[in-house]
Amino acid sequence: MKDSELQILFGRYRDKIYGFFVQFLHDKELAADLMQDVFVKLIQSNTNISEIADLDGYIYHMCRHRAYDHLKKAYKDKEYRSYLLSFMHQEEESVKPEIEQIMEADHYREVLEQSLQQLPDQQRIIFNLSKREGLSHQKIAEILNLSPITVRNHLHRAMKNLRSITPHDLELVLLILAAAGLLSC
Repeated sequence: MKDSELQILFGRYRDKIYGFFVQFLHDKELAADLMQDVFVKLIQSNTNISEIADLDGYIYHMCRHRAYDHLKKAYKDKEYRSYLLSFMHQEEESVKPEIEQIMEADHYREVLEQSLQQLPDQQRIIFNLSKREGLSHQKIAEILNLSPITVRNHLHRAMKNLRSITPHDLELVLLILAAAGLLSC
């Protein structure tokens, strides 16, 4: 990528990318770091920007994946997870009464259950064993007499199907509910 292309790209998308991360993660410093990561990935990839038909969509998907990757890593880090949950809990408490929070969590659980019922049986079973029971692909494969790759493929399709049939913000809410221990069988 030429320097002139990079400058144009940076000028055009810097505020959009930063704004996306601030809105999504509520942390300005983290948003700046993740924005930088997105631009580094754009530079490091050998993708010819002029060949991308929908550059806005391409960059949006990069940002979304980067944000979810960050949340997945944060979920594994107990200290950071506690910080995120306390921050979100404080913000929610200041905005919503407790009963409204409980009703909203119940609503999202119900939406998830309805969405899961729309999945093919095998995808639903594998999703439940993986995401709710916490079993590895290998263990699920042994239980269902499948190969681990087949399990991975079914789980990938289940997640893809869930994303297509659930509200766009449900994926983030599910991650938060799971982290808070509110998502149960």
